Amino acid sequence: MLRFLAIAFLLGGCSVVVEACCLPKQFECTAGLQNATFRGGKLDVSSTMFKHSVDLVNKKVAYVGQSFKIVQDYNKMMQYTINFGYCTVSKLTTPIHDCMPANATVTTSLLMGGPKGIMMDVYDIEKISPGQGLLFKGTFSLNQEGCVPFSQILKTEGSIATLAYVNMAFGIKDPSVFDVPSPPCPKDTDYLNLLQQKHAPSWPIPPPLP
Repeated sequence: MLRFLAIAFLLGGCSVVVEACCLPKQFECTAGLQNATFRGGKLDVSSTMFKHSVDLVNKKVAYVGQSFKIVQDYNKMMQYTINFGYCTVSKLTTPIHDCMPANATVTTSLLMGGPKGIMMDVYDIEKISPGQGLLFKGTFSLNQEGCVPFSQILKTEGSIATLAYVNMAFGIKDPSVFDVPSPPCPKDTDYLNLLQQKHAPSWPIPPPLP
């Protein structure tokens, strides 16, 4: 799965509890990802861009890049990863949420772009979904007006990723972005049958929006 991170803005101050921040119900954007991995004394840096579509009304998320497509269907709690002609199917383990949980805290707030810029709230990812066995640490930045995603910084052991959302547009222009092609994906979504499908190469993707 994709291991992302974003840009950390470390400003002084205490964490504060804020009113619930709820994401737009439907939006699309271009997501830019840079992933840095340090293994065996060597640093490997890769980057990619893809279309990111989120439909919280119908509980579906899609990531579409030049050579891959990932669809997360939270009605079936299934994820489909299509890459190089193969389809990997896996179970989603946590539901999708449209709002920050009541216990979420803002670690810092900052102004992007100068006096006429945009106020951002930066959340600690561990504090957004505590106790759910997350493998990621880092931050999630959203703009204060409208709770629009701006960036994520995700850390795992030996890797750090920066994810930025640009060219944001509200609504879903073409709902077929959530279609799962069959073939290569199976029509039968019974999990026992899906486990028998041939796996595609692993591909890093961001965790579902909190």
